[in-house]
Amino acid sequence: MIIVGIPLDIRPYNYDFLQSLAAMNSQLNLLLPEKNLLGFKKQPARHGALNDFLRQETGRADALIVSLDMYVYGGLFPARVHNERVEVLLSRLHHLRQIKWQQPDVKIYASALVLRTPCYDSSEEEPDWYATYGKAVYTYGFLSNKQQRVGLDTDESARLQHYQQLIPAAVLQDWLSRREKNRQVIQAAIQLVAEGVLEQLVIPLDDTAEFGFTAADRSRIYQWIDDAGVHERVHVHPGTDESGCTLLTRAWLDQRERPFGVSVLYSNEQFSSVIPNYEDRPFIDSLRSHTAACGITLAAGDDQLYPLLAINGCGDIMQESAAASYGYDVHTGCRHQPQKNVTYSTRRNLDSFVAELTRRTHSVPVVIADLAFSNGGETELVDLLDHYGACDRICGYAGWNTTCNSLGTALATLVFASGSDNLAAVRNFLQERIMSDWAWQTEVRFPMQCEFLPASGASYADFDAVAEMVFSEIKQRLKTTWKAHLGNSFGGQVPEIIHLSAPFHRLSGLNIKTEMRTEA
Repeated sequence: MIIVGIPLDIRPYNYDFLQSLAAMNSQLNLLLPEKNLLGFKKQPARHGALNDFLRQETGRADALIVSLDMYVYGGLFPARVHNERVEVLLSRLHHLRQIKWQQPDVKIYASALVLRTPCYDSSEEEPDWYATYGKAVYTYGFLSNKQQRVGLDTDESARLQHYQQLIPAAVLQDWLSRREKNRQVIQAAIQLVAEGVLEQLVIPLDDTAEFGFTAADRSRIYQWIDDAGVHERVHVHPGTDESGCTLLTRAWLDQRERPFGVSVLYSNEQFSSVIPNYEDRPFIDSLRSHTAACGITLAAGDDQLYPLLAINGCGDIMQESAAASYGYDVHTGCRHQPQKNVTYSTRRNLDSFVAELTRRTHSVPVVIADLAFSNGGETELVDLLDHYGACDRICGYAGWNTTCNSLGTALATLVFASGSDNLAAVRNFLQERIMSDWAWQTEVRFPMQCEFLPASGASYADFDAVAEMVFSEIKQRLKTTWKAHLGNSFGGQVPEIIHLSAPFHRLSGLNIKTEMRTEA
């Protein structure tokens, strides 16, 4: 099977993950554009180059997986800052119609993100004015949407009026006009589903909340889906960077025409009703939507004949991994004593969870979605996996960013690992995810960011001058961390880091490639 893909951007979770998943089965050939064609941060990819790639490769493809944010805007960040006319954007979508007309047997799967409104003052990924007015625009959107839907109390009404006066008209117009273009592109994409051009459309909600601009757009999107009658083929849920994995999984399962069911094991059954950080709905609703988007069936009850998705959830509330491991508040930049909320202990029995998933590894493939924290895995879980010898038995692990980013990655891994004829590729992706999602994100990143970089005259997004020294230190700390917590796993060996880079020249989204050396 040949799948041709246009990924969201060049970061590992949008590009390299797809290659790693495809490598697990020799029957799948995944073709992606070279990374130099895909732009860099706010610098958009050239649409003409992407079209040339599709024209060259589609003739031999069974399916296309297309990030419309890359194909239409030139990338995720360009989608947030562009000034293209809407007519130009919609004309790019029409190219997909032409592909389908010319090759009606090719199935096209696409994703189109709803433009986010993060709650911070930073222009790293947003328009330049976001460094000054980001939080204000977020709060204005939140209160405006809440006023329309449920009303405001006196204090909230006063705050809304304050932000209406604070935000310059040109800033708000820039934001609202870009959101309108984004809505028109999504509406047109839904129409492509109705026409049969797109086999499936995933609409991820990036950094969403109960109220706000994204919530307002979400309501319109659901109405468009109703009007088009395409409920079963359009999936709207929290997420972003997992969407390429979702599309690849769906295209693979559709082509093979084999049903794929999974059973679920929770470390905390109550986690199903938790609304995770940066998301807008209880976890169970996201799980149902993500599995449906992948083409996966959730087994009824605790059916132990199916591959197992082991979900490590939080207690009553979800913390950032950095808060529990390092005492760092990612929202304020302040340090405090590292501490887990007590419900991580009172609402879970992590020992029995790991014991049970370890037992299941003897009969079915098991992948862990480590969702206890945002932005990193849980050290206590890794320690128990090592204790029970489960690290050598599970087929995959994901715990790298938001809940649904990790969930989508875990589901895709479970599908491809279950039917794999390349166990070395499965094992390597597992080791890379543990090294990156847990060792780097949870244990090493913030000591590097808060201590080592400032002492070296560098910072989170400005360390090119000392990159060699920084990467050398990261490698050493990762090796030390692995040894300290995984001494009983993988024969006591530490995977060798054969590649370490920062695709967007910042500490988040590092590309870590590993290889386990075997003794001669």
